[in-house]
Amino acid sequence: MKHLYLFIIGIALLSFTSCGRQQQAKSVVKEFMDRQLHKADISYLDFSDVDSTHAITDSLVQALRHRAPSGLQYEDPKGRSLIFIRAKYTEGDDTLSATFYMNSNPTGIVAFKDN
Repeated sequence: MKHLYLFIIGIALLSFTSCGRQQQAKSVVKEFMDRQLHKADISYLDFSDVDSTHAITDSLVQALRHRAPSGLQYEDPKGRSLIFIRAKYTEGDDTLSATFYMNSNPTGIVAFKDN
């Protein structure tokens, strides 16, 4: 019975941690779009769940950064795994989406791509 309680507490803590990282990632994306991309007057429609990827290499990060507008400030990638979140938003009459890549502790954007 004691193990069941510990298991339930562990699952609850994991879900709270996951929700916190999701909210933190959304905040980082919104701040990046507002301050770096100067897209302050957009409406967010949806955010995907945060997920991790090992498929983004250093050369792919550099390629994504090269395709983006110049003068943006990025966070350096740390470790071999990044997390990503997709944002769907409206800008004027257009519905757009973009994928944002961050370190596992989402404090800044490592790279992004328009979808």
